[in-house]
Amino acid sequence: FSECTAGNWGGGMYVTSSARGDVALERARFVRCTSPQAALYLNGIERLALTNSHFVDNIASQTPAALFFTSSVAASGSIIRNTTFFG
Repeated sequence: FSECTAGNWGGGMYVTSSARGDVALERARFVRCTSPQAALYLNGIERLALTNSHFVDNIASQTPAALFFTSSVAASGSIIRNTTFFG
């Protein structure tokens, strides 16, 4: 996702209330996304697997600018590996 803009949550990608749903992203890039909150906004999912991904120069009027993640269950099975945040 490059130079994406959202008028609401999730400048690049928005997922909410995905009961019994996992989100897995590999080699995802969120670059210069503009939104009220978070280039990648994940609310109420089960597990997140985010690997080899990059968040660069994202802009948000509220924190966080890069990643917002909440889990509907204990997030012990989630993993963020080899992921970088710049800017």
